[in-house]
Amino acid sequence: MEDVIIKVKVPRSQLAFFIAIIESYEGLGVVRVTHRKETEAEIYTSAYAREILSQLFHNLRREGVLIRPLRAL
Repeated sequence: MEDVIIKVKVPRSQLAFFIAIIESYEGLGVVRVTHRKETEAEIYTSAYAREILSQLFHNLRREGVLIRPLRAL
Protein backbone atom coordinates (compact mmCIF):
# COMPACT_ATOMS: atom_id res chain seq x y z
CA MET A 1 0.00 0.00 0.00
CA GLU A 2 1.26 3.45 -0.95
CA ASP A 3 1.99 5.98 1.81
CA VAL A 4 0.86 9.55 1.22
CA ILE A 5 1.92 12.83 2.81
CA ILE A 6 -0.56 15.68 2.60
CA LYS A 7 0.68 19.17 3.49
CA VAL A 8 -1.83 21.67 4.85
CA LYS A 9 -2.01 25.08 6.48
CA VAL A 10 -4.54 25.60 9.28
CA PRO A 11 -5.08 28.78 11.35
CA ARG A 12 -3.37 28.61 14.75
CA SER A 13 -6.69 28.94 16.57
CA GLN A 14 -8.02 25.82 14.82
CA LEU A 15 -4.88 23.67 14.77
CA ALA A 16 -5.50 21.65 17.96
CA PHE A 17 -9.07 20.91 16.87
CA PHE A 18 -7.87 19.87 13.40
CA ILE A 19 -5.24 17.49 14.83
CA ALA A 20 -7.76 15.97 17.27
CA ILE A 21 -10.26 15.29 14.46
CA ILE A 22 -7.72 13.64 12.15
CA GLU A 23 -6.11 11.50 14.84
CA SER A 24 -9.40 10.44 16.44
CA TYR A 25 -10.31 8.36 13.40
CA GLU A 26 -8.30 5.16 13.69
CA GLY A 27 -6.19 4.52 10.63
CA LEU A 28 -7.01 7.84 8.96
CA GLY A 29 -3.67 9.51 9.53
CA VAL A 30 -1.07 10.96 11.83
CA VAL A 31 -0.49 14.73 11.95
CA ARG A 32 2.92 16.33 12.40
CA VAL A 33 3.24 20.11 12.70
CA THR A 34 6.20 21.13 10.54
CA HIS A 35 6.15 24.91 10.96
CA ARG A 36 4.44 25.90 14.19
CA LYS A 37 4.80 29.65 13.55
CA GLU A 38 3.17 29.36 10.11
CA THR A 39 0.85 26.53 11.29
CA GLU A 40 1.78 24.15 8.51
CA ALA A 41 1.33 20.44 9.05
CA GLU A 42 1.83 17.14 7.29
CA ILE A 43 -0.69 14.32 7.44
CA TYR A 44 0.81 10.86 7.01
CA THR A 45 -1.84 8.56 5.60
CA SER A 46 -2.47 5.80 3.06
CA ALA A 47 -3.64 6.11 -0.53
CA TYR A 48 -6.88 4.46 0.59
CA ALA A 49 -7.59 7.20 3.15
CA ARG A 50 -6.80 10.07 0.76
CA GLU A 51 -10.38 10.30 -0.53
CA ILE A 52 -11.78 10.09 3.00
CA LEU A 53 -9.51 12.97 4.05
CA SER A 54 -10.58 14.99 1.03
CA GLN A 55 -14.24 14.61 2.04
CA LEU A 56 -13.41 15.38 5.68
CA PHE A 57 -11.59 18.58 4.63
CA HIS A 58 -14.63 19.61 2.59
CA ASN A 59 -16.95 19.03 5.55
CA LEU A 60 -14.65 20.83 7.99
CA ARG A 61 -14.48 23.84 5.65
CA ARG A 62 -18.29 23.95 5.61
CA GLU A 63 -18.13 24.08 9.43
CA GLY A 64 -15.71 27.01 9.34
CA VAL A 65 -12.32 25.31 9.72
CA LEU A 66 -10.02 27.12 7.29
CA ILE A 67 -7.92 24.26 5.90
CA ARG A 68 -5.71 25.12 2.96
CA PRO A 69 -3.95 22.22 1.24
CA LEU A 70 -0.40 23.15 0.26
CA ARG A 71 -0.23 20.19 -2.09
CA ALA A 72 -3.16 18.87 -4.11
CA LEU A 73 -4.97 15.83 -2.74
